[in-house]
Amino acid sequence: MLVTRLNRENNTTTWILKDINIAMNFFGGGEVRISPRGSLYVGKITMQRKGGTPDPTKLQFKIKPCQLFEMRE
Repeated sequence: MLVTRLNRENNTTTWILKDINIAMNFFGGGEVRISPRGSLYVGKITMQRKGGTPDPTKLQFKIKPCQLFEMRE
């Protein structure tokens, strides 16, 4: 997984490259919980019912890719 980040203060870009298995273990590791609004959290991954479509059986998986920069080597 390749993630880039732009620092607007000094106009520099940093990047990180991680094996997809390591990245998914990082995001998926942690407790499973349900938010008061009905979202399901598995570690750092948020799962929500996809809105805007007539088919309510689809899920949306959300991550915050820049969290990979916080990962310890």
